[in-house]
Amino acid sequence: GDGSTFLQLGSSIEQQINGMFKVMEEYNWDSFVVVTSLYPGYDTYVDYIRSFIDTSYFLWELQDILTFDMSADGMNDLRARRLLQQIDAQVLLVYCSHDEAQYLFSMARDVGLVGPGYIWFTPSLAVGNPNMPPPDSFPVGLISIITDRWKMSLRNRVRDGVAIVVKGVESFRKQRGFIPDGHMDCQSPVRPSANDTLY
Repeated sequence: GDGSTFLQLGSSIEQQINGMFKVMEEYNWDSFVVVTSLYPGYDTYVDYIRSFIDTSYFLWELQDILTFDMSADGMNDLRARRLLQQIDAQVLLVYCSHDEAQYLFSMARDVGLVGPGYIWFTPSLAVGNPNMPPPDSFPVGLISIITDRWKMSLRNRVRDGVAIVVKGVESFRKQRGFIPDGHMDCQSPVRPSANDTLY
């Protein structure tokens, strides 16, 4: 988004959501719930879904949007279970990290939202490494959009990844006039200060 310095390597969230909706349309899964954590970008995910369904010719029914903290904690567990028990849809679109997805699916299993009849869609960031077996908490019926780049050799992936990062840094410097410090995290806004060196 505007002002963001977050670099995502892979298909964009918008592209992944478009893929999810194509599958949902194919099977007439028109009624769904959105479940998100507070992971950076969750509001963009929700905004894009709303925009997509508002401009689509297909009649979508967004039943609810549930956003909550997905870290293991006694209070979080109670709230998560309570919110998940309210879900009456069989199709769920999720946005969270890989670790948060494990927590979410454990809570969902406890309230009976995992198993035959439930379809879960997640972006690739929730899946983690596609070369590793999924965690036991991940349900059967989980659908995610993952690019086929994982089929490339490690050497080619590293080469392409370095080229993308270099191109991204070059574009950032051209647009903003500086390169942010490398020890910042993606949850902290980056703003040039008087001490920043302009390149």
